Amino acid sequence: MTQIVRNICAFAPEPIDPAADWIEIMPVGEFRTADGRSAKPFRLDPADVAAVIARSMTLASNGELLIDFDHRSMAPQAIADTRAAGWIKNLKLEGERVMASVVWTPDGRAALEGRSYRFISPVFDNLKSDGRVVRIQGAGLVNDPALPQLRQLASKDNSSMEPIEQIAGLLGLPADKPEDIVARVTALATSETQLASITTAAGISGDDAVTQICARLTATTPDPGAFVPMATFQEVQTQLASLQKDIGKDKAEAALDRARDAGKLTPAMEEWATQLASKDLASFESWAASAPVMVELGGRRLAGKQPPASNPDKLTDVERQMASAMGVSEEAFLATRNAEQKGA
Repeated sequence: MTQIVRNICAFAPEPIDPAADWIEIMPVGEFRTADGRSAKPFRLDPADVAAVIARSMTLASNGELLIDFDHRSMAPQAIADTRAAGWIKNLKLEGERVMASVVWTPDGRAALEGRSYRFISPVFDNLKSDGRVVRIQGAGLVNDPALPQLRQLASKDNSSMEPIEQIAGLLGLPADKPEDIVARVTALATSETQLASITTAAGISGDDAVTQICARLTATTPDPGAFVPMATFQEVQTQLASLQKDIGKDKAEAALDRARDAGKLTPAMEEWATQLASKDLASFESWAASAPVMVELGGRRLAGKQPPASNPDKLTDVERQMASAMGVSEEAFLATRNAEQKGA
């Protein structure tokens, strides 16, 4: 049978007014505690949140979950302190957090406003086998959070807060990550400096400088002498591509004519030669420069200038290259060549 383990785990939620109705009570997804109480991470799967909330509130005494001080209500009877700091009336999912609707007692509100307590620590049950949270049982006000990377509860009166905490709250960042605070402030300062340079160059002043700059940008009419309509540009591109294609075709045809005039193309080679010249003119010209003379202008094989007798059972190196370029087998090329030589 799967074991269920009760966990007391302090979290530091978003800065809020301690008298507000809703506070963060638990993250959604995987999380670990600073004390390393479990080798496996705990997790509250998004798909399980609705069931966990329903189970937690259904099993709650009188429909409310207790928030005590330092979890002392769970101590042995002799030293237990069951005073309530607040009562959780409801739970809901909001973004990546489970939120709790809390009604604070006077003692609880005073503890938060006086900063005697700064963190909320949920009590939850999880399955020992995989760490899945199955129920939220309540919470306690504490000062030793197990997840200090999340933000603390903040007092409505910020006068007692450290300056770094006030800055972090204004920036929406955790106070215990000074490197993030520095990075955000640096980015803001850089943006402000850049904006100041732009407004000075544009001769703009006033609190609505950004609005004025945007108005100028949208009101500016492009200089027709400096820009070309997109339709015209695309038409020129099409014409240029067509012209380049025609030029390439003309060059290929000229190379074919030179090979014909030199007597290096037989009728059977025309299709192959045309394809090669169209796709790779340089390769065709290289072949034509080394190919033997095969025919005269009248179409007859040259008498007295015929190439060396071909081996009827074997292709020459040039013929093998031709067969490969034409995409035919050497056997088929050999048969066609022999047939042409017999009919010549």
